[in-house]
Amino acid sequence: MKKPYETYNTFAPTEKMKYPFRFGKVKKPSEKRIKKWGGKHMTEYNVMYGYMTTPFCFPCSFTMYRFFHHVIWHFFMPQYFQKIHLRHTPVKHVDHQLDEKVPFREDLISCYMDFINVWVRPISMLMHRFNIFQGAKLSCEWFRYLCLVYHESYRMYCYSMTTTYRPKPTTKKVKALYAGDPHYMCVPSLHISIVCLCFSFYRMLFKREDFTEQEIEMWNKELFERAVDIGETVLYIKQHSVNCIPAALYMITRIVPELFTPEIAIEFISALFKNKTDISETERKKIQAHIIFTYERFLLEGAIEEDWMDPVTRWLDSYQSHVPFYADLENPEDKDRKQTENA
Repeated sequence: MKKPYETYNTFAPTEKMKYPFRFGKVKKPSEKRIKKWGGKHMTEYNVMYGYMTTPFCFPCSFTMYRFFHHVIWHFFMPQYFQKIHLRHTPVKHVDHQLDEKVPFREDLISCYMDFINVWVRPISMLMHRFNIFQGAKLSCEWFRYLCLVYHESYRMYCYSMTTTYRPKPTTKKVKALYAGDPHYMCVPSLHISIVCLCFSFYRMLFKREDFTEQEIEMWNKELFERAVDIGETVLYIKQHSVNCIPAALYMITRIVPELFTPEIAIEFISALFKNKTDISETERKKIQAHIIFTYERFLLEGAIEEDWMDPVTRWLDSYQSHVPFYADLENPEDKDRKQTENA
């Protein structure tokens, strides 16, 4: 028999609060399907299956239209408009001295570029494990979260675009990345936001949809470790600064608290560069300490703010960027400032 406070507890989270973007409940897959598809590693799922099925099945077809709209008009086009001077949003550098402690690793470009496939593979898994229609319902929920992240990031980019200094590349792949990316949207980092949203979303989904213990343990570990690997490459490839990471973690903590908590953020930060030998233990701790400090600063300042952006915009307005030694400078003012810092 339920106790009175259990029956009339108005403070308990409702189903809508726990799963605000849920499209509908799905049927549990057959044991045959679970046995066939449940034991595979996430990397064994073909990403092309996800690319080919998701845009053409209901309800994902409608959500995908909105998603592509965000990607094109809230990410790519504003940067290119800025580059060709059709847009005049302020652009600010956000480099930090600690960025110099992370070596430039062009060999990690493939891992960096995997940040799309890292969330397409689980979609392929859902389509196989549940069937296309049931898997599409769950995928639709993911795309709704993804659209929210792009929308909220765009709000920040409208206030101020941000960039970092990048070294001169030597490999074809990195040259192509640098040439094709205007590089004006660093704070918050969409790379960090998306990979952290991915593993935290599936932590929730695996538990809610009664995945097997084997699946939960294996896939949670794989998604988290891949998120950490990609998170490290944003610094290795010099596409972001250590300042871009806490801003991204803070944003998703505020906009999707049902998925991403401060405890999860600290877990992610603590795993960065943990097993890397090209960064000393002392420098690793300094990088982690800076990210945690900045993240907690945003959290504390944002606790009294209705809009998550307010602490970040105040920080941006007052921040003075460092000019790293590897900066391939074209602006004479930047060169003068670098010489002043070195002196």
